Amino acid sequence: MKKNNIISSILIVASIITLNSCKKKTEVDNESQSVVDNAVCEQQFMSIQPVISEKGITQNGIKRTTAFETWTILGAINTPSVTTPGPNDTLDVSPTDGIYDNGPVTFQLTYNTGFFGNDGIPRTGSLKITTAKRWSAFNNTITVDLVNFLVNGTVTYSGQVKITRTNALSVTCEVVNGHCTNGSWNIDYQGTKTLTQIGGQNTPNIEADDIYSITGNASGVNREGRAFTTSITNALIKKSSCKFITSGSLDLTPEGFKTRTVDFGSGACDDDATYTVNGQTISFKLK
Repeated sequence: MKKNNIISSILIVASIITLNSCKKKTEVDNESQSVVDNAVCEQQFMSIQPVISEKGITQNGIKRTTAFETWTILGAINTPSVTTPGPNDTLDVSPTDGIYDNGPVTFQLTYNTGFFGNDGIPRTGSLKITTAKRWSAFNNTITVDLVNFLVNGTVTYSGQVKITRTNALSVTCEVVNGHCTNGSWNIDYQGTKTLTQIGGQNTPNIEADDIYSITGNASGVNREGRAFTTSITNALIKKSSCKFITSGSLDLTPEGFKTRTVDFGSGACDDDATYTVNGQTISFKLK
């Protein structure tokens, strides 16, 4: 009898272990905050480069802006005493070197109340742009500092973007100390991406038709304090006319969780996306 009781106990314990194992195997990994927060930061930081390109710091003076934008020449940063920059601050006498004669020169693009980007998003604040050479020069790093940069009236973006043109169609963008916040949550973001223009090449002074293919890696800390890393596996597609990334995929690994594959869709300009982990595909919104 005692022997039968022991056998019964062993069978019960084994059954419990088996049930628990099955439960763990089918358990859904629903950590989606890292996926959302990466998208919140990445989409905006990657939209800055086309703006700088469209403004075309490629000639003497600066491209004309709209009624809701203001360009300010802050002067050559190696002569900080300049309060009213003269014409030489943006003059390139020698067309062969592409270097501003009094560079590096700092410009500031300020978005005033009432401004809407080509993607339909309102923005206020400034982009402070410093460069020694014209935008068209290869292997010249332009730094863009975000100053009180508010998007959609809710999220403030800060940090610095370093942009280097490597050839006629490609640039590298390094986000340094990126930060996104709405006042109640905070996201840290940094990374290096290569942006290759695949649309709008024939209209260099029109940002609205620009389309970029994006590859590279990033890392950050989501609003819950969890670190994450990303690696683009299929080039992301970002259209200047759309606020969202419209297609492509990346692998994202939140700290303490398995890597999940994020799919941004098949090209439609919408906020729908999915991520797949442990064989489960879960839908989420890109905001």
